[in-house]
Amino acid sequence: MQKQVLSIGLCLGLAFPALAQQPVVPTTTLSRADTAQAVHRLFSKHRTGGIVWAVIGAAFTGRIAGAAASGKTSGDGSSTAVGILALGGVPAGIGVGKLVRFSASREAAAISALEAGKGLPHYVQRRLKNAKYFTN
Repeated sequence: MQKQVLSIGLCLGLAFPALAQQPVVPTTTLSRADTAQAVHRLFSKHRTGGIVWAVIGAAFTGRIAGAAASGKTSGDGSSTAVGILALGGVPAGIGVGKLVRFSASREAAAISALEAGKGLPHYVQRRLKNAKYFTN
């Protein structure tokens, strides 16, 4: 029964032409001021995300260390270290990485490169392909 349903679905899927979505083409050309504003918005959002991740990591680390210090948990210290690294260290590492990668100094360097007519760094260009940074 399952093979028949899958076979019918495959045949119907091949029989009808697929309608691909057309890419959204901006009707207006973007200026450097629009790009600079989008770069500011991109860096701001990623810095905020970095702060959130770092706070979550610090909160988990404090909670796990506090629970281990109170002595209410059973187990040895290695499980506490693994818990701190896994639940606290990973989010904190992601947050610190975002804060370093999208720091104010790197934002200033990207903006100055844009104003000088040079290209934006690859990691900025890749993220700016998403149109959400160009809207208000």
